[in-house]
Amino acid sequence: IEKGELRGETKGTIKGILQGKADSVLQLVKNHIASNIEQAMDMLSVEPSSREDIMKILEQKA
Repeated sequence: IEKGELRGETKGTIKGILQGKADSVLQLVKNHIASNIEQAMDMLSVEPSSREDIMKILEQKA
C-alpha cells in the first residue's frame, strides 16, 4: 500500500509542477512578454521532455 501511495504522491507532485509551468507559460503569452508558447517555454527553460505534457495541459484550458 505504501508503494502505491508514494507513486500517487509523486504523480500528483509532477502534475502540480507541470500545471504551474503551464500557468506561467500562459501568463507570459497573455501579458505579451512572449510572442508564442514556444518562446515562453524557452524563457522559462522548460525541459524538452516536459513540453508535450505542458502543451496538453494548455490545450485542455482552451
